[in-house]
Amino acid sequence: MTTVVWFKRDLRTRDHAPLVAAATLAEPVIPLYVIEDEYWQQPDTSGRQSSEYPAPETEKPEQLPLPPPVFIFQKLEDEPELEFRAMHRELEGMKTGPNNSERLQRWQQGQTGWPLVDACMRSLQHTGWLNFRMRAMLMAVASYQLWLHWRDPALQLARLFTDFEPGIHYSQAQMQSGLTGINALRIYNPVLQSQKLDPNGEFIRRWIPELAGVPREMIHTPWLMTPTQKAKFGGNTYIAPVCDHEQAARAARKAVGDFRKQHISREETGRVLDRHGSRKGPHQTRPKAAAKQTQDNQLSLFD
Repeated sequence: MTTVVWFKRDLRTRDHAPLVAAATLAEPVIPLYVIEDEYWQQPDTSGRQSSEYPAPETEKPEQLPLPPPVFIFQKLEDEPELEFRAMHRELEGMKTGPNNSERLQRWQQGQTGWPLVDACMRSLQHTGWLNFRMRAMLMAVASYQLWLHWRDPALQLARLFTDFEPGIHYSQAQMQSGLTGINALRIYNPVLQSQKLDPNGEFIRRWIPELAGVPREMIHTPWLMTPTQKAKFGGNTYIAPVCDHEQAARAARKAVGDFRKQHISREETGRVLDRHGSRKGPHQTRPKAAAKQTQDNQLSLFD
């Protein structure tokens, strides 16, 4: 029996559930992709999402890994409006009016003045890929420290990711922006992340040539360098931070907290939890925290 797999949204081959299911049948598989002009004019699409991938038939069935859990895609399937508005509807009014165009542009161009944030954005523009933690950091920094409405940053990242999958992307963008109402806020400190994930500054120097000569002890906070140090090591051409990230993070946390206290109802939170919350069956006793692991299983910045 020959199976036809319709590649509706893009040409992904590494996380495509129907393709995996068809390949396991050990029968001929015909990949079908229909070019739809209207789809490629949508604001969250770009040519790189199709041009970067080999034709599906070049992949062998045994090379195809298992797809992500179905529930990840189910959020958008159950509520397609998540592409356009907050999952927790009462949080949609937390940010009103147009985004600060200068802050949005500096974030998009990798010119925030925070080295790891800028290196990640420039790398993404060049390669179309980042590991999960850095994707989350880019979205969180845009939403909290820069206080941008989630939609513009989400669209920008969607256009850049070669593995863009709307079912994953929009729910994750909202989670990192604090718009689910049922998840803890994730406000990343760009300096601490930089010191932890790129301690020697190798990734930063690769993507920010303005800081190529800056030593490791200064590269995470180049705005603290003295004029003498900048003259010696370079860094004069790297842009100053768009704002004080620590002060902005505190202001964002307070603003979100105040808004939630004044405008969030138990009814709407219950609706979100019932519709999109984890369903793991009967309550289980939470195991004790394990000893701190010595190795992080997150892909490195260079993978």
